[in-house]
Amino acid sequence: MQTTVLTFKESGMRAPLDPRTSLYSILIISMIMIGGSLSGVEYWLRFGCCILPLVLLLAMRNLRFAMVYFGLYAFAMLMEGTIIQLTEGFFNLILVMIAGLISRFLAPMVMGYCMMQYTTVSEFIAAMERMHVPQAITIPMSVMFRFFPTISEENSAITEAMRMRRVNGTQRGLMKRMEYELVPVLMSTVRIADELSQASLTKGLGGHVKRTHICEVGLRWQDYLLLLLLTAALVLFMVY
Repeated sequence: MQTTVLTFKESGMRAPLDPRTSLYSILIISMIMIGGSLSGVEYWLRFGCCILPLVLLLAMRNLRFAMVYFGLYAFAMLMEGTIIQLTEGFFNLILVMIAGLISRFLAPMVMGYCMMQYTTVSEFIAAMERMHVPQAITIPMSVMFRFFPTISEENSAITEAMRMRRVNGTQRGLMKRMEYELVPVLMSTVRIADELSQASLTKGLGGHVKRTHICEVGLRWQDYLLLLLLTAALVLFMVY
């Protein structure tokens, strides 16, 4: 079923951010969110890093995911700000673990998800070639761009087939459902990885001749603005 998440790819429009800007954003957001504290300047830097994935989700018109993302972060901030201080013992440890995992790892993961959704493989390869990244790094990463979406489509097809055959957790048991779902997915994983690797070589990714691209790649005003803001956030994070 078609979704609005793939708007940029389907319409041929340029992605809202250049692939190089997206990679830089993931790196900076990961550093600040994982290493930042809950007080002072670092708290506001973490808050700003949470906003960027939300803006991208809204730009992709994925409102449901944006609402889930906002709700999870509001829940994590509430636990870190108030509830954790009011609890103790084992329950406090569980809350700290849950809030820490959500607040520190969710933003980089969602940023990577957004990049994979709005960036085509051609745009990514063209951006990597402009940075003179070796093909030993570019080819595996380009295969990864198609691997996870293909696995998701395969899993959806398997789930639909199970629903048509009325295979669910209540009738067959949870372990049986996992067997019916995980075994085909694991078998498809090996096949899909092999097919994507062959497709990348067929398109000339492993050749010695310089490839040409019809996609448009380049930094625009929003890229420069975001690069400036992220660099300023990194400097503040390192200083304070």
